[in-house]
Amino acid sequence: NAIGKIPNEIFKEYDLAAIKFTVTQKGQITNVHIFESSKDEKIDQLLLKTISDMPNWKPAEYANGTKVRQDFVLTVGNHRSCIINTLNIGRLSFEDRN
Repeated sequence: NAIGKIPNEIFKEYDLAAIKFTVTQKGQITNVHIFESSKDEKIDQLLLKTISDMPNWKPAEYANGTKVRQDFVLTVGNHRSCIINTLNIGRLSFEDRN
């Protein structure tokens, strides 16, 4: 529902926003933060609230049934752009590891 609230003109030719979050072993959404800003505070807050308010997910698990936490990145914006590759989404900051 949040995507429909974002005006089309927010994201120009190469603009993207990225929100990073973790799904815990219990399926809870935690560690929600802006990874790449939309450059619009209201849109960033809408995205953070939307992810934070999601119901629990089915947690990731190994083939043996052991549930594990998993990090995700949601990108919003112009996905036709090659900018996604330059975000280096795999990079981890010190905060991400704690």
